[in-house]
Amino acid sequence: MKPEFTMQHIGINGKDRQEAVEIVTLFSSIFDLELRTEKKGSPFAGACIEAMAGNGPGTHGHIAFYTPDMEAAIKYLEDKGVPVDHGSAKRNEDGSIYVIYLQNEIAGFAIQLINK
Repeated sequence: MKPEFTMQHIGINGKDRQEAVEIVTLFSSIFDLELRTEKKGSPFAGACIEAMAGNGPGTHGHIAFYTPDMEAAIKYLEDKGVPVDHGSAKRNEDGSIYVIYLQNEIAGFAIQLINK
């Protein structure tokens, strides 16, 4: 059975926090998206554009997909021959994975699976 995958956001690599804020500010002004720069982490324009300060995974950035069942998603992808980078996994206290990346980029973007 195919697990659910929903595209969540695109993360664009920036060289530092200042450039990351400039990126999301531009997207926010063009598309009237809520500007979220107050948190310590990556700034966002709405929920769909993240700008990474200091270049995150992927040549250009990453594309994030939400899945409600991470273990089923990983198994499904690996059964299709899509390699998953298990070394990139971030885990909850109970050991369950909430973020993991595919091993290979697609068009210069890392592919992130999230379950938050």
